[in-house]
Amino acid sequence: MPLTPTTRRVLVAVYIVAAALVFLYIGFPSEALRAHVASRLSASLPGLSVAVADVRPSLPAGISLRGVRVSYAEKPLAELDRLRVQPELMSMLQHRTFYEFDGAAGPGGISGRAEIDSTAPQAKTSLNARISGVLLEQVPGLQEIYGSRLSGRLDGTLSVSNAGAMTGKLTVADATLELALPVFDQKSFTFRTADADLAFQNRTLLLRNGRLKGNELDAEISGTIVLGQNPGAGTLSLSGRLTPHPAFMAQAAGSLPANLLRRRAAIPFRVTGPLGAPGFSFN
Repeated sequence: MPLTPTTRRVLVAVYIVAAALVFLYIGFPSEALRAHVASRLSASLPGLSVAVADVRPSLPAGISLRGVRVSYAEKPLAELDRLRVQPELMSMLQHRTFYEFDGAAGPGGISGRAEIDSTAPQAKTSLNARISGVLLEQVPGLQEIYGSRLSGRLDGTLSVSNAGAMTGKLTVADATLELALPVFDQKSFTFRTADADLAFQNRTLLLRNGRLKGNELDAEISGTIVLGQNPGAGTLSLSGRLTPHPAFMAQAAGSLPANLLRRRAAIPFRVTGPLGAPGFSFN
């Protein structure tokens, strides 16, 4: 059956678009753009450096980044297997450009919105993100502090200001924490939930309103963690209160001082000293 003029025009248009897309994908300047994207992100996020393994086009009007690695003071903080970035097209004509992004980190993900302000001599970036289902054991920044002694599933929100300060409200489910030194004659504790408010800037992590609900005990904790220049270096200064469950207190009775056994209220504690071997004490 002969094609009508309208059908032929549609088929030709589809062919041209398909050919253009194939050419764009095959001839996409991924190496040059990879270096450019990494440089722009690093320059616009004070204190942070971003490395990207590969960049590819993503429809509609976006790019897909692979192997994204975020570091602070040459220390790895986070790794994303994939990150898709799409600009809000109308904002491309303005000094402040907005981007939607979503990515994958192992079985978990991150999504949100970023703003790049080009009015200053050096572009500044701020962002708001939501984290869901990220495994703590796959977060390099936490592994530097805790090694393999921390696991769980992370959810929450994270913000980065245009000055490079990070703040967040995070929740961890099904967490396991292995201590360098035993508490109540036990080194490993499991928690059903744990949540806290965090702030991070200039190598200092501020922890506030930390609340943990566990199988052996509940806890409240706050304080600071200062990261050193070398991997694994730094100091802890944390304090809070422990509320051991009755069954756990009965199990640990032989290792507890008599004054702690007689307490009916929460037990104040402090954790201070180097990250690798902090000291633990009761108040």
